[in-house]
Amino acid sequence: MVSAIRDLQGYRREPVAKAPPPQERQKPAAASAPSRPFPWGKTIRGTLAGGLLLALGLGAWQAWNWVRQPSLMPIDSIHIEGLSPKIPVYRINRAIAPFLGQGFLWLNLTQVRDALQQVPWVASADVRRVWPDRIDIDLQAVLPAARWLGSAGEVLGKDGKVYPVPADEIPQQLPALIGPADAGLEMLQERQKLDQALAPVHLQVHALELDPRGGWRCILSNGVRLVLGREKIMEGVQRWVSVVPEIQQYMVPGASMDLRYNNGFAVALPEAPSTSVSEGPAAPRSERK
Repeated sequence: MVSAIRDLQGYRREPVAKAPPPQERQKPAAASAPSRPFPWGKTIRGTLAGGLLLALGLGAWQAWNWVRQPSLMPIDSIHIEGLSPKIPVYRINRAIAPFLGQGFLWLNLTQVRDALQQVPWVASADVRRVWPDRIDIDLQAVLPAARWLGSAGEVLGKDGKVYPVPADEIPQQLPALIGPADAGLEMLQERQKLDQALAPVHLQVHALELDPRGGWRCILSNGVRLVLGREKIMEGVQRWVSVVPEIQQYMVPGASMDLRYNNGFAVALPEAPSTSVSEGPAAPRSERK
């Protein structure tokens, strides 16, 4: 213990040299930014470019308006093909007059064509420009095949389309067809087949009707009415035609004959009870529902 204390007393702590305080780094003196001159050149060039674009735009707009002037390229002449007594020139002039002020270059051909196709008896119209100042119009007239009695003042063309025309201009010798507006072509074809079937007895269809349920009936050129039904129409007509020479006493105007039977037909004379003409017991054909 004594020796240990002695050792402790003899202990001398060596002074610890303190490290000198770190010297602060001297910041380099900030270099002062050189002053930049205002970009006058770039600004002037940008202003000039903007002004030039604006001037070009205004010039283009004025040029566009100048070119659109109808007086720049007026229509000098109009050549029309397809005029007829039913399509007189005054109707054509009246239809195209609202568009002539557009001038040759800006004439809307579609609008002119649509207006011409509204003229009575015009089925179609072709309109084209002929440089430098002429308009050619080619009209196709309606080829009437029948009077269409779905409404007054309409004819059915050979193309199966319905055309409105003045009622007093419809040829009365045309056959009359009555049916749905979209059945025109079908009715024309059916009438043609009936006329062919009736040719051996020298009769034609004077009027043909297709009702909303699909039933057919017609009036012949001698005034006899035929009820044809909805099925096996031609079969019934051909059977009836084969016996026409034997029933001449019934072939009077206003007589009605119902052909919807498999083995005969029924006859109803004007102001007389109906009569059945058959090869056996009368049996109506089954109709399509």
